[in-house]
Amino acid sequence: MSVAAASRTRTGRARRTILAALLLTIAALLISAEAETRAGEAMLARAVIAPFTPGRAVASGSIVYFGIGTPEVTGLSITTLCSTTVLVVPLVLLAVAVLGVTRARSSRVGLGLALGVIVAVTSNMIRFGSAAWAYSEYGREGFDLVHRYLGSLFVIAGFIAAILLSLRIALRESSRRPIPDAAPRRRGRTRTVEAPRRTRRDDSPVASRESDTASPAEPPGPAAPLRRDRHRTGTRPGRKDRR
Repeated sequence: MSVAAASRTRTGRARRTILAALLLTIAALLISAEAETRAGEAMLARAVIAPFTPGRAVASGSIVYFGIGTPEVTGLSITTLCSTTVLVVPLVLLAVAVLGVTRARSSRVGLGLALGVIVAVTSNMIRFGSAAWAYSEYGREGFDLVHRYLGSLFVIAGFIAAILLSLRIALRESSRRPIPDAAPRRRGRTRTVEAPRRTRRDDSPVASRESDTASPAEPPGPAAPLRRDRHRTGTRPGRKDRR
C-alpha cells in the first residue's frame, strides 16, 4: 500500500469516528433534554393542527391548545411515549452501528439518517393532526380511535419505512465503480492477432493471405520455371542430355 493510500485510509477512519461520536452525543442530548424537545415538537404540531381544527391553536410547553375562540377549548398533551424522540434516537443509534460495522460512506450514512428522521417526524405530526381533527369532529370516541389505534399503526409503519430508507441509502453502493481489468481489455482490443499459418504438403510454413498482401512477394524457386517449361514444350527436363 502506498503512503497516499494509507493516509487516505487513516483520514476516512478518523472522519467516521468523529461522525459516530457526534451522533452518539446528539442521541444523548435528545434523551437528556427530552422536555425541551417535546416543547419544540408542540410548536411544530401547532402548525399542523391549526388548519384542521376550529378557532386558533396555541402551543404552551408540551401542550397544544386548539379551539381557542370557540365554546370548547381542548389541549393535546405530547407525552414522552408519544414524542418523536422515541423514534429519532433509534435511528441515530442505527446510523452509528452502520458506521461501525460496515464500510458505508459517511456522507451516505448522514443522508440516510436525515431522510429517515424527516419521515419519522412527518408521520408523528400527521398522527397529532389527525387526532386533533377527529376530536373536533367526533369527540372523545374519534380521538381514541385515531390516536390509540389508527395513528399508532400509522406511526409504526412510518418508523419502519424510515429505517428501511436509511439503510437503503447508507448501504447503496455507487453505480460508477472502476473496472479493474478495463485497461488490459482495451490493450487487448488494439492488438493484431496473427492469422494461423498454412503449411504445404512438405510441411514448410506459408504466410497467410493477409501477410502475402502486406509483405513483398518472394522470388519463385527453381521448381517454378521447370513446371512452366514442361507445360509449354511437353518435354521433361534433361531430355537433351539423354539424346
